[in-house]
Amino acid sequence: MRHKISEEDPIGHIPLFANLSADDRAAIHRLMTEVSVEAGEVLATEGSRGQEFFVIISGSASVDRGGVHLADVGPGDFQGEISLLDGGPRTATITATTPMKLLVATHQEFSSLLDTTPLIARRMLPALAHRVRAIADDPH
Repeated sequence: MRHKISEEDPIGHIPLFANLSADDRAAIHRLMTEVSVEAGEVLATEGSRGQEFFVIISGSASVDRGGVHLADVGPGDFQGEISLLDGGPRTATITATTPMKLLVATHQEFSSLLDTTPLIARRMLPALAHRVRAIADDPH
């Protein structure tokens, strides 16, 4: 089920969006869509073309690469940005392990979000660096 997030929905508890200005929060409300998914739904498939960026509001998912479990992700985590940033294929398969609520942005919405709210891009950088280091430390 997809619907635009309402202005009343609190997103301040999500670290990526914490302490943003009213204008920045309004941009998020305009650009992102709230989506509900069931356990077992594949959110991203390794090797496929990236179409969406998502932030987890509730629930959890498994991140796997090459059939190997890498991590579990949950509320406040975000996924999907790498392939949207570089145009390359998805680097992992992400599967919902519980029912989830997500905030989702298409490639165009994601680009607009970064353009209108540069603080979000700066907040993504440490997570991206952590992911690159994890791959460098254990490429399997």
